[in-house]
Order: sequence, then structure tokens, then C-alpha cells
Amino acid sequence: MFTPSSLGRSLVLSLILGFTSLAAWAQEGLSAVAIEAYIKSLPKVEAMGQRMEEEGRNHAWLQEVVPQAGEAFNPHQRGVALLQTEAALEYAELTGIVTAVGFTSAERWAEVGDQIILAYGALKAEQESPQLFAMASEFQGVNPQMLAMLPPEMRLQVEQAMQIVQAFSQVPVSDRDALRPYLGRIDHLLNR
Repeated sequence: MFTPSSLGRSLVLSLILGFTSLAAWAQEGLSAVAIEAYIKSLPKVEAMGQRMEEEGRNHAWLQEVVPQAGEAFNPHQRGVALLQTEAALEYAELTGIVTAVGFTSAERWAEVGDQIILAYGALKAEQESPQLFAMASEFQGVNPQMLAMLPPEMRLQVEQAMQIVQAFSQVPVSDRDALRPYLGRIDHLLNR
């Protein structure tokens, strides 16, 4: 029989175990649970993005989330940070959308989203252009003076493209393997 104190201990233990499993989920690579939650969030997140686009508020955001040379490839995290600082209502809306599908915060959703996009890009590159990874390692040995000879805009595009390919090449095999069964669904979602 439960007494008030044993019930309290059980509740505390359950909460600790729950938070421990959430923390483990946050520290591990991609899991089926995280991927499913991300996929489930996309229709509402896309609808919110579409609404912002119709209001003419997306162009600057897209420029801000594209990494510059030397920056990490984390467009979801950049987008969430911009929402938080520049569009509090949409940030709150995003938080509501992603917590309803199991994420602890918009920031955690963004971390998983970036992992998914990187794993997706790595898998697509493996399928369609496996030589991209070889090009990425060759690019690291390119003389900076050769890049300097390119027009500035082209140089920036080449550097960004190579940075993204390098990021794809560093995706853990475990993340690629976790995402592989979802490729068809993600292809469908991204090509709507």
C-alpha cells in the first residue's frame, strides 16, 4: 500500500527516471523517436514558415541561417535563435508545435533538425554523388591564393558548398544508419 511519503518518493523517482531518459535522448545520436517527432512537427512548422513568407518576413531569415565560411552548419539552430530574438510570437508558436510532438524545447528540436538535415545530405550525397566526399578532402588542400582569384561572390559560394560537403562527410555513421529508413518520407516532405 502506498503511503503519502512512499507515493512522493515514487513520484520523485519517476520524474528523475523520466528526466534521465530525456537527457540520454538529448546526448545520443539520432533515434527513431527523435526522427519521428521531427517528421511529425514538419507540417505545422512549414505552415508557420509559409505564413511568414506570405507576410514577406522570410528573405532576411534565409540569408541569416546559411553558414558563412568557418561557421557550423546549423540552419535550424540559427533560425530558432533568430525567432527567439526577433519574432517572439512565432518562437512561442514553434515551441508549442514541437513540445506537442515530444521535444523539450524549440532549441532541442533545432538540434535534432540539424542532425537530420546533415544525415539526410550525407545519405543523398552517398547515393547521388559519392565523389563529393573526395572533393571535400581535396578542397582542404587547396591553396587559398587560388580561391582568392575567383570573383568574391563565386568564392563565397564555393566555400559555402565545400563547407556543407565537409559537414556531410563528418556525419556519424550511426546517424546515417538511423535516418536511412526514413529517406523516402523525408524526400516526400522536402519535395512538396
